[in-house]
Amino acid sequence: MTFREKLQMVYPGIVKEGEKIKECLEYYEFAGEAECINDCEKCWDRVIPGTEDKVMTRDNLKDGMVCELRNGGMFIWWNGMLRNFTNYCQGTDVDLKDEDGEEEFDIMKVYTTNAQILNEMMDRDTLTIIWERKEAKEMTIAEIEKALGHPVKIIGDSHESNQ
Repeated sequence: MTFREKLQMVYPGIVKEGEKIKECLEYYEFAGEAECINDCEKCWDRVIPGTEDKVMTRDNLKDGMVCELRNGGMFIWWNGMLRNFTNYCQGTDVDLKDEDGEEEFDIMKVYTTNAQILNEMMDRDTLTIIWERKEAKEMTIAEIEKALGHPVKIIGDSHESNQ
């Protein structure tokens, strides 16, 4: 996760897509996670140490971790099951996807919480993200060109096998 992504998660809507961030990391409370490099735009796009892409499995989940599902639901992992105040969700596969293939129940993000009471465990301001599912984004060539701001030419597919 980059500092920009964390800023957008902690303060939803504060940065519009394609907009530059003018404040230094030190302006926000998570500044202690990185040293200033005197180039705010590059700084915001750095990966936060400890949030690099890593594999997360069901065995990595510990009681008390907070999990966000694809449908936006927030649950606490407890005794091998996802639970919240009104519901529970069982059948989490090893890859943190729903055993029955119902994608809305796939775990997309895993957090630790520093809350001391149950009512606050899923409050965003008590959460620290430790894992996020990375999925390929499907885009048309026109969407890629719009995102990049210039035309592209596809020269090959890195996913093709060498024959």
